[in-house]
Amino acid sequence: MNQLNQEMIKENEAIARTNEKIAHKIVVMSGKGGVGKSTISTNIAYGLALNGYRVGILDADVHGPNIALMCGVEGKKAENLEPIEVQTNLKVVSLGMFLEKSGDPIVWRGPAKTKIIKQLIANVNWGELDFMVVDLPPGTGDEGLTIAQNLGNIDGAIIVTTPQDVALLDSGRSVKFAEMLKMPVLGIVENMSGFSCPHCGEKIDIFDNEKVSTYRNSSIELLGKIPLTPEIVKSGDTGKPFIYFNNGEKAAEQLHNIVNKVLDKVETKNMENEMEKESIKIALPTNDRANVEEHFGHCKEFAFYTVSEGNVQAIDYLTAPPHEPGVLPKFLGEKGANVIITGGMGARAIALFKDQNIEVILGATGALKDNLNEYLKGDLESKGSACSHNHEDHECSH
Repeated sequence: MNQLNQEMIKENEAIARTNEKIAHKIVVMSGKGGVGKSTISTNIAYGLALNGYRVGILDADVHGPNIALMCGVEGKKAENLEPIEVQTNLKVVSLGMFLEKSGDPIVWRGPAKTKIIKQLIANVNWGELDFMVVDLPPGTGDEGLTIAQNLGNIDGAIIVTTPQDVALLDSGRSVKFAEMLKMPVLGIVENMSGFSCPHCGEKIDIFDNEKVSTYRNSSIELLGKIPLTPEIVKSGDTGKPFIYFNNGEKAAEQLHNIVNKVLDKVETKNMENEMEKESIKIALPTNDRANVEEHFGHCKEFAFYTVSEGNVQAIDYLTAPPHEPGVLPKFLGEKGANVIITGGMGARAIALFKDQNIEVILGATGALKDNLNEYLKGDLESKGSACSHNHEDHECSH
């Protein structure tokens, strides 16, 4: 058992080292098979590489690994756990690259699939990447769970569908799956969105495009619509991704637009994260929204200040939860508090706040604004006003 635990620890450490080298992670999902998910994954990855980013594609579709075929490296082996470079800035790893025959079926249960995906993250020499694009299998099973649990902070999921009731129903499940796993949904790609006649250019709606109102009218953005064309089908079968080898075509422009929207969304998320890092959140207990309540555990509310670059950006008043052991530190920790300024509190409460990575400033009295301003100027220091009594069951001072 100890040996097994040691192996798990080493594997988790290797996964963490891989994640540190990958700036952004995008997963491509679909509720059902046959909607062109792998085609979209491949073209998005190529599009990112064409923009100068270092990109890796992880084919996590264990039972149907097609990425190698679509990238033109079907039958090639990944020697010494090195991904195969298919273009400048673009490398690929698929389970098929480790099989004796790439066309052999993979008949595995859940635990085996989980193990191999973790190994593809941990043991493959991915190097430094700007983006990893993960091609998930259809549905909401083990592979998606494993990726979400082991790939660190995922920038977002792209859901691929076709304009059919059955596909849209399953896409809704994919959206909920991503939300359950706390993966932001970047948007939906409508694939096979009409057929363009190669002779006259007329667009024929093979499916009922009115069906797509299911998500067009929702909060999930439609990233783009890709038509069904013989050229796109052929490009996947011959390992020549459409966005790269048919760069002047209208469908390629639509694919580039999807890539640009993804980049915009990732950049916006980065800016929001940076702003979040630069801001601090300061809580002060109060009963009248004017003065600090010196008995920390007796307050009715917390004045909750969001401060960025020394300026107050927002003020909220949070109703205090019941005064029970350990509740208040956890409550403020979940709200993202960085600092608590109060009159006094018990030693046990101070330790609980430190466990939540919340700085404790004691000895405060008087107006909320005065204490806040003193803190922001660096003039407010904790006076060590912890309760000297041995309070094991509460957090206030007396």
